[in-house]
Amino acid sequence: MELWERIAYMVQLDLACLLFMLPVQKRKWFGARAAGGIIVTILLIYGVNGLLFDQIKGMAQYVYWASYIFICVAVVWSCLDVSFMKALYCAICACAMQHVAYDLVLVYQVVNGDGYIVPVLLYVAVYVLFYFMFAKKLPENGNFVVRKTSLFPMATIIVLVWILSVMEASGNAYFEANAGSRILYRMIDGLCCFYVLWCQVYEKERIELQRELDGIHNAWNRQKKQYEMTREMIDGINRKCHDLKHQIRALREMTDEKQREDFFDEIENDIMIYDTAIKTGNKALDVVLMDKGLFCKEHGIQWTCMADASRLDFMKMEDLYAIFGNALDNAIEAVLELEEAEKRVISVKIITQNNISVIQVQNYYDAKLKFEEGLPLTRRDKGSHGFGMKSIRYIAEKYNGTITVNAQNGIFVLQILIPNV
Repeated sequence: MELWERIAYMVQLDLACLLFMLPVQKRKWFGARAAGGIIVTILLIYGVNGLLFDQIKGMAQYVYWASYIFICVAVVWSCLDVSFMKALYCAICACAMQHVAYDLVLVYQVVNGDGYIVPVLLYVAVYVLFYFMFAKKLPENGNFVVRKTSLFPMATIIVLVWILSVMEASGNAYFEANAGSRILYRMIDGLCCFYVLWCQVYEKERIELQRELDGIHNAWNRQKKQYEMTREMIDGINRKCHDLKHQIRALREMTDEKQREDFFDEIENDIMIYDTAIKTGNKALDVVLMDKGLFCKEHGIQWTCMADASRLDFMKMEDLYAIFGNALDNAIEAVLELEEAEKRVISVKIITQNNISVIQVQNYYDAKLKFEEGLPLTRRDKGSHGFGMKSIRYIAEKYNGTITVNAQNGIFVLQILIPNV
């Protein structure tokens, strides 16, 4: 029993940290790192408690208990591929979860006395419940969404609750309370920790909603821009047609061959630009394809598109923009680096087979590609680590789809399969 009392709090915190780490992007050898971290922290706390626990009094108690949090941060940081701020965030969330379970156990012990089976069951119940309510929901795409504006108040509340808890458990005469007051305090204490975690889930959902709103707003602006461009193109062609009525006679008598050719080239350019307007059956996709098609025309890139996207209406606009925007930006970047103009070609194909939408983007490339987990890494901004392709895969998997990348013989092929709902 003495052994357990020395290491109990550390074991509880280690398990809490482990639960919050499971859904997050991990470092290499995560299992060994986590096991080693847990063993080292337990041995460390066992030794410290065996030598110094009876001597820790007064202000030293706060330093002692605070050390647990810093130990948790170190363990999380060594196991996860995250920043220090996100490791701190994970450790604070784990401490909050452990604190709720601890408060429930203390309430039970005040009401029913000692016992071991029920406290263990309470810890298991709280840890399992909080894993599904908070630990599993807080990460997004394998990473925590942390803002300094939300981390500071969260940490402040947890620290205040923790300080009051240390005071209440210190045994000092001026913090003693009767059973009813202790139960009330522990219930409020646990609710504060629960509220902090609930607010983090709410904040994450709010950020996601804001991102979707920004995506919709961006889509609306792009669509408005397309309509304005289309209207300007039509107006330009109409003006040319109107002018032609008055210039046909002059054109017949025009002797300056260069002037005549320039005039015809201008009309042909207006018609060709108007012809880049693509109708796929999906308005959101029409916008991004026309935008990229115009860019290709202006930069001497051959653009072919055979697309029937009428079955993709179930996808959100911002997801369509993310998939095709990232895919086509990558393709454009690759072909612009080619010295041979005839290889500056991008092909887009969208068809439906067996109730599955097949999206294929194909282009030439001339570079050495490095792959990680089946995806090519970016060659320009090393800090981004190919997040464009990861974004495409994440969105495809969001709709139960898959992506494959094939780069052979100078031809890069990105293929996305998305089941139709």
